[in-house]
Amino acid sequence: MKARLHRIAITNFKAFRDFQLNLEGRHLLVYGANGAGKSSLYWALYTFLQSAKKPRNGIAKYFDPGTQENLLNIHEQKEEQPKSGEIALTLREATTRNDTTYRISQSDHGTFNQPTILKGDLASDFITYRFFFGFSHFRNSQAFDLWPLFEKEILPFCVSTSGGNPLQMWDAIRFAMPNPRGLSGVAGTSAYDLFRRKTEAFAAALPEIVDSISTQAQQFYDEHFAADDPAKVILKIGVTTLPQAFGSTQSTFIFTKPVISFGIQIDGEEIKRPQSFLNEAKLTQLALSVRFAASLVNLHDSDLKLLVLDDLLVSLDMSNRMKVVDILLSDTFANYQKIILTHELGFFREFRRRIGSNHADWCFVRLQGNASQNIEAKSEKNDLERAGDYLNGHDIEEAAMFLRKAAEDTAKRYREWAEGKALPPGQFFSLTENLRAARNKLLEDIPATLYKNILKNTPVEHRGLLLSSDDTDLDNNAALQPADKGKLKSKRRDLRNALNHEGWKKMEAVEAVDRVLEMTERVLNPASHGNTTPLYEEEVRRAMQIIEQLVQVLEAQQ
Repeated sequence: MKARLHRIAITNFKAFRDFQLNLEGRHLLVYGANGAGKSSLYWALYTFLQSAKKPRNGIAKYFDPGTQENLLNIHEQKEEQPKSGEIALTLREATTRNDTTYRISQSDHGTFNQPTILKGDLASDFITYRFFFGFSHFRNSQAFDLWPLFEKEILPFCVSTSGGNPLQMWDAIRFAMPNPRGLSGVAGTSAYDLFRRKTEAFAAALPEIVDSISTQAQQFYDEHFAADDPAKVILKIGVTTLPQAFGSTQSTFIFTKPVISFGIQIDGEEIKRPQSFLNEAKLTQLALSVRFAASLVNLHDSDLKLLVLDDLLVSLDMSNRMKVVDILLSDTFANYQKIILTHELGFFREFRRRIGSNHADWCFVRLQGNASQNIEAKSEKNDLERAGDYLNGHDIEEAAMFLRKAAEDTAKRYREWAEGKALPPGQFFSLTENLRAARNKLLEDIPATLYKNILKNTPVEHRGLLLSSDDTDLDNNAALQPADKGKLKSKRRDLRNALNHEGWKKMEAVEAVDRVLEMTERVLNPASHGNTTPLYEEEVRRAMQIIEQLVQVLEAQQ
């Protein structure tokens, strides 16, 4: 990506009265309780990007208090002099670091036909929980027709190999008005003929779009969700009814909308109504495969690419949610600037933990307030930072409590790193269990006697003295054959490298774990379970330094 979203400013729009958020080009993870503006942020970004292809008067209505379609904040509008509604996004060019601010309001349509925003709209993707509700709301007796969802959620971002814009092609026929002026005679016949040709053009383009998404959806499902299936699942999306237009007069004209069917095969057996057979989690996996496939098929070249997700995974348990989080954090979506919105604090924290050592690439925000007062974006501090705040305020008990949470989170990440796999989200392991498991895994690569008798407690400045800095002793040993001298020198070089680099890194990791284990019983366990023995501020400060060292060593290893 050559451009990143740098700053968001929203005034008098939906839940926001006066809102600013500095992303500085980072990804964004947002937590907001219901009513705190999370969905308003989603729709502000969506409205902004869509505005580039709207006519000049097609965007002003959202900010005009005199229209029924306005999206102004009703509480701000009650003020004697309400602020003018506006959405302003600042983009920063990655190479030059030059900033450009685009604005939309009642009087300003600064995005109109702007190439950066036009391309960004096509290249970006906006997905809400509504897509998955639409995927699973069919009654058992209903055929599974994806066209209504496809029209709203996928078609706006589609491309066609024929070079046409599928959404524009559909917009030209969607209201089934071939002869809106009521022309008669040759002119009327020509109007119906032109409408029919437009319908045929869209009918020709639609199947290749749907077929490409179907193929990609199968690949996506096989790669990310099929491993736990007891039998092979094959999904199929296809256009079973093409859009058609018949007749050349008002009385004979008939227009048929397309139908996109969705079905699956399980172990070779066809299931035409998956909603009656599959549970919600499996339906959501299939829906995710279809929706992300649409994103991956319709790749557009653009300086700006946003992936905006609003409470996307509410129907999944935490284990399945984290599978999707891993997909979002993988190379599959590396080219997107991601904006993830959730109303669940537990998911927010688990997502943040999964990000691991890449925290610097992310902005973590809690939306605070409501539409009637004001909504602010507050930086959401992690447990270690909160422990530091309490410690600086001399609230020792609270500092120790958050310090333990930080230690538990770090220990879990440490164990996952050492074992090379994620722990089950719903399964609990104690702080001590995770630390000892990580320690044991690290020690597999370091012989216990070497660690205990030689490496442990050797200061950094003394490491080079454990072995001779040159091989003079070998050269002067007349009892050794030249070939043996060469082998010994080679092994000595390997040993030096092990002691100076990887071996020492693992040793430092083990030592960091040992220090945390040593102070757990005195500081962290009392903080969690209650204890009559008083905590002392200096103890907690030392404990915090040890946890910080553990975090630093972990991030250095990743």
